[in-house]
Formats: sequence, C-alpha cells, structure tokens
Amino acid sequence: MSIDERLQELEDKDHERWQRLTYLMRKHLDIWTHKYIKPYWKEMKLSYMPVLFNIDVQGSTAMDISRATMIRKQTVSRTIKELEEKGIVTSKINKNDRRSELLELTEKGKQLALDAQLEAKRQEEIYKGLVGEKKYAIAMEVINKIINYHESLDIGEDEYYGD
Repeated sequence: MSIDERLQELEDKDHERWQRLTYLMRKHLDIWTHKYIKPYWKEMKLSYMPVLFNIDVQGSTAMDISRATMIRKQTVSRTIKELEEKGIVTSKINKNDRRSELLELTEKGKQLALDAQLEAKRQEEIYKGLVGEKKYAIAMEVINKIINYHESLDIGEDEYYGD
C-alpha cells in the first residue's frame, strides 16, 4: 500500500480519530464559553477559566492549581496576578506552609465561578438530551479512564508543570 493510500485510509476514519475529536471538542467548548460565559464577565479571558475553576472553596496554592490544570506554575502565577488585579482572587499566607500563599475567590470571583458552573451544567444537560443519560455517563467514565491512564504514566510532568 502506498503512503497516499495509507494516509487516505486514515483520513477516511477522521470521525474515529481521538486526537481530531478531542481537538474539535476543545475548540467547540472554547467557542461556547466565549459566547455564553464571557458576555457576563467581559474582563475574563478564556485562559482564566482553568485557574478560576481550580481554586477550592477552602483555598488553593498556585502549585495545587498548576498540578490540577497541567499549566506551568509561572503561567498560573501570572494569571493569578491578573485575577487579583481584577478583584476576583485574593491571597494570604498559607497557615500550613508559610512559604506559599493560599488563594481564595473574592465574592466577585465566587459569583463568576458559580455563574460559569451553572451555565456549564446547562450545557451538560443539553449533551445528556442529545445522547441520553446512560451514554453520557459512559462517555464521562471513558474520558476519565483515559485521563487516569495518562496521569499514571511517569513521563516527567512534574518537571514540565511545576516542581
């Protein structure tokens, strides 16, 4: 089989290619977020969302957020600084480790997180309506298994994302 035929065979199965599908899903989610969440919070950038959604109610450190989001600590720190300037996040000395700061959402930040989470929940209900509750649950289970598989690999994420 020639290289062109092999490539064509793969192209014919584009609807089954994991990398293509996850890329398209991410792009659609970015567009959806920009359309349905950004109008309420004009000062928000899409890049703020992973950081914002990974600040626990009890507070989180920049390293916690970096690990949870797989975003470099320096990038998380820069985003946190911007969120502090916008009055969405505040920081204080971490009682458990005085060398780090504990980040908390301000009331404005909590409202933003709640609004965005409720809008995301509405979108999930649309997905469940499209495929049914059972298939949606299966899809979540499959995606989580794939994520867990990648997280179980020892391929140096700590060096890349934070430690």
